[in-house]
Amino acid sequence: MSAHQALTDSVNGRRTETRGMAGQTNGILSGLKPEIFFRYFEEISRIPRGSYNEKQVSDYIAKFARDRGLEYFQDDIHNILVKKPGTRGYENAAPVIFHGHTDIVCESDEGVHHDFEKEGIKLRIDGDFIHGTGTTLGADNAVGVALALSVLDSTDIPHPPLEVVLTVQEEVGKGGAQHFDASRLTGKRLIDFNWHDPKSLFAGCAGDISARFRIPIEWQKPPARLTTLRAFVKGLSSGHSEFDIHLERANAIVLLARILGALLDELPVRLASVNGGVNRYVIPGDAEAILLVHQADFDRANEIVSSVSADLKKEFFVSDPKLEVGLELHAEAVERVFSDVTAASVVQAITLTPNGVQSMSLTIANLVESSNTIALLSTSDEEVEVLSTIPSAISSRRYAILKRIERLAALMGRGTKVTTFADCPEWPYNKDSKLLAVATRAYEETLKVKPHVEVSHSSLELGLFNKKIPGIDMISIGPEAFDVHTTRERLNHTTVEPIWRLLREILRSLKD
Repeated sequence: MSAHQALTDSVNGRRTETRGMAGQTNGILSGLKPEIFFRYFEEISRIPRGSYNEKQVSDYIAKFARDRGLEYFQDDIHNILVKKPGTRGYENAAPVIFHGHTDIVCESDEGVHHDFEKEGIKLRIDGDFIHGTGTTLGADNAVGVALALSVLDSTDIPHPPLEVVLTVQEEVGKGGAQHFDASRLTGKRLIDFNWHDPKSLFAGCAGDISARFRIPIEWQKPPARLTTLRAFVKGLSSGHSEFDIHLERANAIVLLARILGALLDELPVRLASVNGGVNRYVIPGDAEAILLVHQADFDRANEIVSSVSADLKKEFFVSDPKLEVGLELHAEAVERVFSDVTAASVVQAITLTPNGVQSMSLTIANLVESSNTIALLSTSDEEVEVLSTIPSAISSRRYAILKRIERLAALMGRGTKVTTFADCPEWPYNKDSKLLAVATRAYEETLKVKPHVEVSHSSLELGLFNKKIPGIDMISIGPEAFDVHTTRERLNHTTVEPIWRLLREILRSLKD
């Protein structure tokens, strides 16, 4: 029997209906098991909690702790730490740290108007899966918060002293973990809940760094009697820039640069703006440029874009079958455009910056070792910014890719520069991990199958905890989720109950 089948068979019943939010604790997820988890998952989902907007969910957790007489601490950016003493017989056991993050990626489908600053997620159920309604679901990482609160609220789970750390700004550079004062923790073993594969135990990850490639804009007044157009790329599969990078999905920003390059090679096109992407950890699914052409060149511009579109659809028909590329009239007036030098620099920067898988591990089969994703493209009054995120299991590879981007900027000159932020270390796999051994035995005992042990190309906050707490022993677990960071995100609710039982058994086994 496969691990997935064991997980699925261990849950009784199915939910197939789709209903609106009930507005109370007994909501759309009522009846799913374990009830305590889905109650908290639904309550958390009602709280707006995009990155930098985590105060409300942090205050919710603080009230949760106060109501139960638990010690807690909130820092100035709304990271929160909650402590719970060990249960009888476990009072003197070594503490266990739980970790998750409270923020989510906020993305909605075209035509869906969802105010993430004020609105929670509207949940719906379709068969075995929980979805958002036209938006990301936020299971990354409502799952972690709900698992942690469920254990904190329990009265029947034997466990060592608990130190629950729920960080903020994870999705925008791991700012919460960077800022968190780890001296408040006494534990040396940590269970993280930001993993999405219940068939495996997660035991190591890459580090990453983000780079802002800044191109100063030389603005000019556009020539008279030009036609304003919008070039766009949309409908791409997108996905997590680390979990999904091996799938070779198209990058909308890269494709846009290819279209613009083809236009600039042949026509006197004037660029007015370029924009694309939603988050530094998302493969861009949409990008656009506003440009001006002579009316006499309009038909030829359409021919060029159509030709490039045909090529792209052939290249990406497997990974991105819904790819759309187009050129359409744009009604808004344009008062200034890039100089020819600026326009060429933008296309060069995007086209020549490394993108996608850069190296594969030579020690772990089929594991991406290093990559880069051109994740965000934006135009301001002063500059065009091309933001990349570079994950790697080996720091030197990460910095080598960064150096390539820096050298490209230096070659371009004219004030072009690269700045970096969110430099996060990797978490190396430790085959001698005692916590991993305990979790493996618990998995086999609880689910009657042997788990896979996974090391991932994804960069999690665990690398920062590994750096801040020397000698820390860590694993990550979680139920099955797909297409996180996209509006296709979905949580397989049938896999939560087995993970809940696994967590209980791990805690029961940590009596020393």
